[in-house]
Amino acid sequence: MKGYRIIFECYDKSTANSISSSTVLMEGGIKKPVNVFNYGFRHEAQIELIRSAQTALLNAQNESLVGNKSCPHCKNSKLAKFGTRDSIYHDVFTDHPLTISRYQCRKCNYEPGSLVKNILGDSLSGDLTRLQAELGATYSFRESEKLFTNFSRSERKINNHDRIKCTVEHVGTQLGILHSTEGQLAAIEPAKELVVNVDGGHIKSTEDGKRSFEAMTAVIYRPEALVANRTDTRNTLSSKHCAASANADGQAQMISSTIVAALKQGLSLSTSITALCDGAENCWQIVNALKPLAASTLCILDWFHLAMKIQNIALPEKFKFKLVRIKWHLWRGKIDNALIRLKILIDEVPEGYQDRLEKLQTYLKNNTDKIINYRERQKQGLVFTSNLAESTVESLINQRCKGQQHMRWSREGLDPILQLRAAIASNDWNKIWKIAVINATVA
Repeated sequence: MKGYRIIFECYDKSTANSISSSTVLMEGGIKKPVNVFNYGFRHEAQIELIRSAQTALLNAQNESLVGNKSCPHCKNSKLAKFGTRDSIYHDVFTDHPLTISRYQCRKCNYEPGSLVKNILGDSLSGDLTRLQAELGATYSFRESEKLFTNFSRSERKINNHDRIKCTVEHVGTQLGILHSTEGQLAAIEPAKELVVNVDGGHIKSTEDGKRSFEAMTAVIYRPEALVANRTDTRNTLSSKHCAASANADGQAQMISSTIVAALKQGLSLSTSITALCDGAENCWQIVNALKPLAASTLCILDWFHLAMKIQNIALPEKFKFKLVRIKWHLWRGKIDNALIRLKILIDEVPEGYQDRLEKLQTYLKNNTDKIINYRERQKQGLVFTSNLAESTVESLINQRCKGQQHMRWSREGLDPILQLRAAIASNDWNKIWKIAVINATVA
């Protein structure tokens, strides 16, 4: 019968066959598999192998944790060994209790850190912090805790929902700082044209006396990044940058984050911007902040939102065709004709139906200069609705914050999640997650 043995060896690479230590991590017999349950290592065995291998490596690295063994205060005084201290290190799948040597200066009693957290800044691995942030931004904190338990095959206190919430808050806060500054910008080829979609979503509030508050989102991309999906009605984007904010700061964070996102997509003084919004003033305020940084800006009232406003108006059967006719004129950019027909319709319908039509009338008047010939733009293959891109509100807000109707949020609790979701949805996350994790650790 054959057996196997997995060994961790520590050796000097400069000297042949100079093994300083050898540890058997796992051993056992090799049997003929009869089904998928005894083919290779089971999940528990894989976790145990990772644990033992990582512990062996950590113990080998611990010898070099204290780099400078001289006292920084006493000249020519070397640090002496001063016992040991128990510490712990948390990795993606496993926790590792460790014993680390302590050092002390005999003259002034100076002692450098002897805990993993003191020496390296945190007792969590960077990869675990990243996963906690990603899962916490994607699922509820309790759902994230269950996922960690399933993959680790054990309940770990470091992965409880409170700890995941804390990680999301710290990393998300640091991302908010990165999203609002130009410090991380690299040299980017200027874009000839950019498309900007700005939208908002209402979130149920925890604040007393307030039912909800609005969170803002934006997605910026180059037109050539729009990829048609043959198997789905929704197209995808090969490259984009997102911005989001839940802060009540007069749009300050949202504007700065959107500007940085646009710069990362190549915004320059030679760039033409096509901006699509649902017509709300706070959305156009964000777009207006981009205008001085571009060659030109075309503001378009998003057809998707416009069509939905008309579709959601319920009228008696004999008046429906007139509303459809108004939509026909709007589709062709004939705003004056649409307003004339809408005024006539308001006068004709029963009193109980006038309110919604009057709101539509106000909506159209407020956005008259942003209603274009949608039909012509469609013929030319030009963007005329945010529905061509992935829905920013759906992907950045609704999927995480409205999945369960009982969810209520504070602005302070929601904003770090939005910063994470914006980074993950952008081209940025793989480039900046280490910076955010390190800054969160320092903070």
